[in-house]
Amino acid sequence: MNYSPVVVFMLKHLKVAGCDVPAQNILCTPCDRTRNFFSQAHMENTMVHELMHMYDQCRFKVDWNDLRHHACSEIRANNLSGDCRYTRELRRGFLSFSKQHQACVRRRSIESVAANPACPDEATAERAVNEVWDSCFNDTRPFDEVWKFSLPFAFLGDDSNPIP
Repeated sequence: MNYSPVVVFMLKHLKVAGCDVPAQNILCTPCDRTRNFFSQAHMENTMVHELMHMYDQCRFKVDWNDLRHHACSEIRANNLSGDCRYTRELRRGFLSFSKQHQACVRRRSIESVAANPACPDEATAERAVNEVWDSCFNDTRPFDEVWKFSLPFAFLGDDSNPIP
């Protein structure tokens, strides 16, 4: 946690926003084999994804039963965490050379909103994502921009290398 620049960055910005995350609140323990991280980068991306949700909750008081709120937080987390980088999408079986990042962010956001108990069906989830897409995809807070700050950190470590 202290060695990942992007995790340290997110923890700092959570503290600045008034939502300090004590180290004892982040617990890393071994998982069963079906739920393991396959690399340090995967673990960092997952932590940043969840820390983005914490940041949104802290700053914007997300109502998780409001599908538009949920959609916005998912769009931001998928966009800024490194979760939709090219190598991760290849591992998932998605290959695209045109707007792959946007397609991944949209797909994963719809999947997450559709899993919300307040969402009746996937069409409703897709509609919620579409309604907030432009403003939420372009909202990079606390980063200055997606490419310059978020993705270089997301490329720390190679997905083929296991966690030491």
